[in-house]
Amino acid sequence: MSNDQFKRLDPKMVAAKKQEGVVSLFVYGLICLALLYCTFQWNWPMWIFVVATCLSIVSAPFDIYFVPRWTYQRWRYCISETSIQIEKGIFIKRKILIPMGKIQHVDAKQGPILKKYGLSTVILSTAAGSHEIPGLAEETADSIRKEIEKHARLDDEQV
Repeated sequence: MSNDQFKRLDPKMVAAKKQEGVVSLFVYGLICLALLYCTFQWNWPMWIFVVATCLSIVSAPFDIYFVPRWTYQRWRYCISETSIQIEKGIFIKRKILIPMGKIQHVDAKQGPILKKYGLSTVILSTAAGSHEIPGLAEETADSIRKEIEKHARLDDEQV
């Protein structure tokens, strides 16, 4: 399949990933506060708090700015009558080919952040494991589920 047949994730995925990064940063801050409390309450070494704080500060631009953009730029998927191809990865690129006949279950999930942006994640389950296509518009996720169902029925009838 050529690259022009591959589809990208919904552009709203960048904003959703940024919000997930902000939530992660908030959790990192709470952990740093807990470590600071433990440092003063039970005389833990100060370096534990300092290292955790530095890691939180260094990871902030990645969680909020870089990773959302990279995820959107690198994720691709293509659905044909015979297979589903997924290309993903920021540092380590993966190309996954899932034969349509091997798909056992298709599910769509939506957490609070994805729901806010009207996005869903489609989960494709096979005997070997499961694969996700995150950041799809709800309508796109439903149409993908229906398309896979249609192709899976054809494969069952052919057997």
